Amino acid sequence: MRRKFQTLIAERTMEMILGYNRNDWERFSIKNPVQVKIGKSISSILIAGKSGSGKSLSARWYLWQLLHNRESLVFVADYKSAREHEAYEDSSSYASGEKAFDMINDFYQFFTEVRNKKLRLRQSYILVVEEYFGLLTYAENQSKKLKTELMAKIGEILAVGRGLNIGIMLCVQRADSALFSSGAREQFQCVMNFARCSSEAFRMLGFSGELESNPTSRYGAGEALVLIDGQESIKEIKVPFIKNEEVLCDQIRHYLHHQPSLPKLIRAVAGGESTEQ
Repeated sequence: MRRKFQTLIAERTMEMILGYNRNDWERFSIKNPVQVKIGKSISSILIAGKSGSGKSLSARWYLWQLLHNRESLVFVADYKSAREHEAYEDSSSYASGEKAFDMINDFYQFFTEVRNKKLRLRQSYILVVEEYFGLLTYAENQSKKLKTELMAKIGEILAVGRGLNIGIMLCVQRADSALFSSGAREQFQCVMNFARCSSEAFRMLGFSGELESNPTSRYGAGEALVLIDGQESIKEIKVPFIKNEEVLCDQIRHYLHHQPSLPKLIRAVAGGESTEQ
């Protein structure tokens, strides 16, 4: 017998570690975790940082946490086709290069089906977008319409997805307002900037509203400023160096390979079946 969706169902949440309090680590070698609740209060995360800032490696650690806890299903649209992600290539939950557009479109269709049926999913469903600026640049070179449609889809998920337990983790070198449809950038519940944060980015990402001065001139790779909805102050964090990165990527591949594809999930929602894992 097929399991049917229920409109109101108990929501799962998970604590994801963003990093460890930088000051406690530097002064006392104490790892005091800075965490967010994925699904209950945080659905979308903006990760900014220049090349070499530790942004991408940190994002892989977050991806591993989301999948390892089995409370989230994650789909990766990786336009830059990162060498580190080659291990995921045979997974239907990962798309690189131009295929990243198909992944985003499928995720948007899943989001639309869930929204139209007024469902609240138990598990979190998260789209990870790597190199968003490059993706938009390619789209604009194809046609302005393609770029506008892509920005609109991302913006709509950001605006409405939290209530459906659907979110986005978006990685970008600079989070300029031009990359987002009107007001979309403000919909992220967690904003991070790795390594040195320029004066413009410090103001643009909202850090200047709480900090009198920019402390990031001494930041190295894997160190970040974090602004989290519902938490009183801006956090300074340090992400641990990831040993055995190849093993980490292999585990991510395993988790991605064993979760259902987006087309399968779309059919399940349309047919009233459960997507719960």
